[in-house]
Amino acid sequence: MLVFFVLLFGSLVILIISLGGGLITGFPILEKAASPIGVRTYSVFHKLLFSLQSKETRRIRNKKLDVVSMQLEIERLKKENAALKDQFQTVNPKSFDLLPAKIVGSPGFIPGITTPVDLIVDKGERDGVRKGDTVVFKNNLVGKIAKISSYLAKVELIFNSSSSFTVKTMAKSVAGIVKGNGNEIILNNVLPSGEIEVGDIVITKGDMNLAGIGYPPDLVVGEILSIDKNPSNLFQKAKLESFLDFKKLDMVFILKR
Repeated sequence: MLVFFVLLFGSLVILIISLGGGLITGFPILEKAASPIGVRTYSVFHKLLFSLQSKETRRIRNKKLDVVSMQLEIERLKKENAALKDQFQTVNPKSFDLLPAKIVGSPGFIPGITTPVDLIVDKGERDGVRKGDTVVFKNNLVGKIAKISSYLAKVELIFNSSSSFTVKTMAKSVAGIVKGNGNEIILNNVLPSGEIEVGDIVITKGDMNLAGIGYPPDLVVGEILSIDKNPSNLFQKAKLESFLDFKKLDMVFILKR
């Protein structure tokens, strides 16, 4: 037993000196005898130290993940609260109930390459959403509900090539039809006598039916960027730009009577 404690003591001495970068000199017998125990002692000590470091590293990493998750949730709530506040302070349209809907998808959208033409939102039949319901952000027209399921709905944006509706200019009430072409919003069917100018604001004329389906009047579609007025053509046409950046929308509002 005495020999064991002597060897153990020697091993600890070797371990301490080794960790400090030193060597045992002048005691070759002690070094030779104690080295097996020293190696085993160092191995156990190293494993224990590594285990403690791993646990601490995991604890710090988990704490960071918790902080990041909390920050993301706070940012999400701030954005949603700001959107709700802005929307309900908007003057138009007041004759509708506003159903907030979070955007959860944009099929076919490739950042930097394509423009969104459809959105998927987290509201559906269970929320009273109907096909044809108008979708807005503030008083800007976003599009309409094209398809629905129990929990989700597909919004057809005004850029969509299937989108077509009547509009007028705010300045002189010049009528026309807006069509989407996938990347742009085009104002068509403007009579040659219609006085339109670059910078004119275009709004919906209103095309609702008795069932309440369709766009209500006075929703902002966009601003005229350029005009194509060729005397040989039956109509004038113009290119519009929406005031919304559809790529950055997080939330929209469904109009419900």
